Amino acid sequence: MDLAAPICVVGAGQSGIMAAARMRKLGFENIDILEAAAQPGGYCQSVDVDGEIYDFQSHLVIQQSFGADTAGTAIDELLREHPVPTQIEALYFVGRSDSGKPQLGVPPHFVPLFQTMTPEQTVDQLVEAWNIIERALSGKHGPGVSGLAFDRVEGETWETYRARHAPLVGEVLQGLVIYANMRRPGQPAETIININAHISGHVSQLAKLVLSLYPAQKQSLLARMPQSLVAQLSSRRPVSLSFRRGFISFLRQIADDHRLTVTVNSRVTGIEPVQPEGVRVTWTVDGEQRSAIYSRVVVSTRPAQIRDIFPEGDIHDLFAERNCPRAWTRSYLIRAREELISFPRKPDSDEPLGFWVIDPYGSYTDSDPQQAMHRITAANKQRPGPYWVCFSNSDTSISDARAWSLAKDSLFLFDDPELVAETIAEWPAYPSAAAVRDGWFDRVADIQGRHGIYFVGEILSGPTAECISSFVRDVIPQWFGPADTARPLAF
Repeated sequence: MDLAAPICVVGAGQSGIMAAARMRKLGFENIDILEAAAQPGGYCQSVDVDGEIYDFQSHLVIQQSFGADTAGTAIDELLREHPVPTQIEALYFVGRSDSGKPQLGVPPHFVPLFQTMTPEQTVDQLVEAWNIIERALSGKHGPGVSGLAFDRVEGETWETYRARHAPLVGEVLQGLVIYANMRRPGQPAETIININAHISGHVSQLAKLVLSLYPAQKQSLLARMPQSLVAQLSSRRPVSLSFRRGFISFLRQIADDHRLTVTVNSRVTGIEPVQPEGVRVTWTVDGEQRSAIYSRVVVSTRPAQIRDIFPEGDIHDLFAERNCPRAWTRSYLIRAREELISFPRKPDSDEPLGFWVIDPYGSYTDSDPQQAMHRITAANKQRPGPYWVCFSNSDTSISDARAWSLAKDSLFLFDDPELVAETIAEWPAYPSAAAVRDGWFDRVADIQGRHGIYFVGEILSGPTAECISSFVRDVIPQWFGPADTARPLAF
């Protein structure tokens, strides 16, 4: 393979930067990165308020795993290669008390189940779910069109799947499979479970809650748990990491370390094979149209942009809105006057641990996604001080003022929150369940590398840095490695 052949990466978000860095490690010398925005980062935005850095759209860096540390993960490899200051955040489930104030508690959708079971039955069912998950992990049962192999029978519906398991087991496993595994092809089972566990109820977090609900029976309940689960209960592994200088600074560090240059304000308008020369990429800079021929092109943009770049044909059809329905995310930076709940603190420090608020109505179901008018999904306090970042999905047909009014009404953690900054971005919605059932991922795999054009990005890899970096780490060497191994990745 000609390492001097020119390569174009379209988009300088997580996927674009990490793909280019991976190609540089393989020895490619001539890599152009074109970014439509005024800075790298893609969906991610870092905002400086009163000297503090807050990240929008990059809050899911790495999630808790079934182990004591992050060894072996792609994000750990990146942080070792490109060390930057990070800080730990932690996960807690939150509910409302009788007075309406927030309190650490059981996720609402688990309450009816817990009320029908004894503490022993609850723990036994959590252990059963844990054992099934551990078998999936040890067997490396990766996800595909049919979802992750949590002992699911081919062709089985979610209803019969749940009926075949104890109620709490079915709730935990179905939540993981529905949310994550139908939509993350080619990813290791560990990654799938780790990054999405906070949505459906991490087994170890639920176990901690059960122990807190029945303190007098703590020792007898612990005795019913396997050692691997008990070990996880006391794991200090972070649920989430954030970057003290902002996530975009991490992407810039990766680019600098690999001598990568990002050309900003460069909106790609067309990608066209011109065999045998290669692939012609056309873009605009300051109103001026430019073009160049590349040997290969890696597209890391969102589906709506892909549709614009390929105005017709099977690529346009694959990423059409009927297959990849759009969602929108409003991200708010807010100032709260006081904390309405006592937050856990780091040892020997006044700094609060990070805090997540999980809304049970904030994720997709197995049916084709129908975007709600407004859904609060999470609020995250990243560091000491009066500022908070909250994330909410919403339909942009709602005015900004109305959306903020709804958000304030939902943010019961805050007393009269003040809006400091807001950003709205199109979320790269995952393929609809109907598209997945119709073989969408297989169709994407079939076009990878055709005419020298490849596709990466969140829609294929999943949303977190761990998902994206592990996906890129695997596929780029297969696509751009030695000639005898370069081939499209089979999902």
